[in-house]
Amino acid sequence: MGLLSIDKKVKPLLISCQEKSSISLYGILLEENKTREAEVILDEAYRRALALITDEKGDWPDSLPWGWLENRHIIRTLVNKAVSLWDQGKTDEALEMFRKLLRTNPSDNAGVRYYILAIRLNMSLEKFEKKFDKGGFYLATEIDRWFEENSKKFPDEFEWWWEEVMKYEEDTSPGNSDDQK
Repeated sequence: MGLLSIDKKVKPLLISCQEKSSISLYGILLEENKTREAEVILDEAYRRALALITDEKGDWPDSLPWGWLENRHIIRTLVNKAVSLWDQGKTDEALEMFRKLLRTNPSDNAGVRYYILAIRLNMSLEKFEKKFDKGGFYLATEIDRWFEENSKKFPDEFEWWWEEVMKYEEDTSPGNSDDQK
């Protein structure tokens, strides 16, 4: 195998590592209170993430599933960028990005539905974190209960999502598999 063929195989791996490490570096810089440096890293990672997923017209894909491991660093980058925008008071931009993330991944492994609801309830990121952050994670039962109680106030925002959840639950319920038909 020549050097050229190695380069063709290694280069995509190196690019992938760079993409994945950017979001980790962003988190480290935030922990060290190097906010400006962190934002520079995030902005660059965001630019690259958009370049990876959007078409020539800038349109997002119909689907960006979390289950495909190669998407996870992209989704994490987009979530972090939207959270950063929200923290800066740019709620319209943040909301638009969170909505696109939820539409492309209705399974919502990243939990963006909670952020959408918080913004719709006029919560700041600080207030949201104070209410739900339990040392770097959210208690699922607490935040799910809050979401269930409050999301119904915004059918324009969440009705389609609840329908997707119901459809998924019907499709995966016992006795509803193709094996038993």
